[in-house]
Amino acid sequence: MPALSLTARQTLTLGRTTMLASLLVMIGAILVTYPFSAHFSLVMQIIGHIALPVAAAFFKLGYVARLAAHHALGNLSAG
Repeated sequence: MPALSLTARQTLTLGRTTMLASLLVMIGAILVTYPFSAHFSLVMQIIGHIALPVAAAFFKLGYVARLAAHHALGNLSAG
C-alpha cells in the first residue's frame, strides 16, 4: 500500500479544515448538552458529552498539523 504524501500546503489546508470542522462539532455538542438540553433526548445528550472531548482532540491534532506545515513552509513565527 503506497504511503500518503502531502505537500506542506496540503497539510496546512488539512490542519485548518480539521480545526474548523472540530470547532463546529464542539459548538454543536455544547449547544446540545447545555443550553438546549431540554429539547434533546438523553441519548443525544450522552453523544454530545462524548463528542466534546473527541472533537477537542481533533482540534489539537489539526493545530499540530498546521504548525508542522508552517514550519515546513519556513514560517517559524506561526503559533
